[in-house]
Amino acid sequence: MKSAYTNLLSQPHHDGSALYVSNLRPQLGDTVIVRVRVPHEADVAAVHVRVTPDGEPEFVDAVVEAATCTETWWRAEILCHNPVTSYRFLLEGGLTAYQWLNGTGLHRRDVPDAADFRLVTFAAPPAWAADAVVYQVFPDRFAPCGDGTGRPLPDWAVPAAWEDPVDLSESSGSRQLYAGDLDGVVERLEHLQGLGVNVIYLTPFFPSRSNHRYDASSFTLVDPVLGGAEALRRLTRAAHARGMKVLGDFTTNHTGDAHEWFLKAQADPECQERGFYFWEDGGYGSWLGVKSLPKLNYDSQVLRNRVFEEGDGVVRRWVAGPDGLDGWRVDVANMTGRHKTQDLNHDIAR
Repeated sequence: MKSAYTNLLSQPHHDGSALYVSNLRPQLGDTVIVRVRVPHEADVAAVHVRVTPDGEPEFVDAVVEAATCTETWWRAEILCHNPVTSYRFLLEGGLTAYQWLNGTGLHRRDVPDAADFRLVTFAAPPAWAADAVVYQVFPDRFAPCGDGTGRPLPDWAVPAAWEDPVDLSESSGSRQLYAGDLDGVVERLEHLQGLGVNVIYLTPFFPSRSNHRYDASSFTLVDPVLGGAEALRRLTRAAHARGMKVLGDFTTNHTGDAHEWFLKAQADPECQERGFYFWEDGGYGSWLGVKSLPKLNYDSQVLRNRVFEEGDGVVRRWVAGPDGLDGWRVDVANMTGRHKTQDLNHDIAR
């Protein structure tokens, strides 16, 4: 049962802002001050902070920092003993003698740790992310450079004129190509900036056999239909000159079935790439049973290195240098590293 206080201004309050937390980007071993605002109407006589270093609960007493005619501010010091420090407040007094305050509000009973507030010591996201206004660009459908003609289309494509209706059929919808490209985005940066956009998020730009390009056939190339790697550099260079950021889109969970890794794995059962995929029931594992999207197997340390660690690997290659991407949106992150009894998701996320 939640608190009887129905007026939110009458309820004690804490959140993760700088007003309530002294250090929003602590390091492991730092001591952080946390504050809670308690209106006098709540009739709270004492405040304690429950933390769980190494998984064992302990309490830190809060002290009064300031008081006005309407409220009291309490403060406590918390040591960041673990990479993630969970905490919630125990408020003595009031209508029920005690209440808990956690991320979901006030409670008149003991509550599990799941909704506790948290201090995290992992590397913080870039400062620009806090004020990002992100515009998603599906490259094929945003804009062509010039009149959009002159660049040869792949054999799988169903060409479409810019004014043609979108094909919604299952058989050819993903193959319908309008020939939008990355230089078309460059030509319209002023328009995007005029909308207030400061971050462009590109859906995948890798070569593939679809207009959405989530079935990559290589992670080392930019699709020539989009203008190739030089077009991507032109876009990032022009965006950075305007103070804008550019995010890529990378599917960590799977490749396309035309991917160079998968083709090699099929051709040679003894190659390293064979371990990049799941082989079972006379075939291979795929995303949600879609056979054009074979699922990656992160039991392979070679795969982990090639995706995340190597300087010329998938992630680092495209963010390198002043004209590199500013970050990645990760597709199917929730399923990455998970398959039947395998669950490496949190390990891969780190």
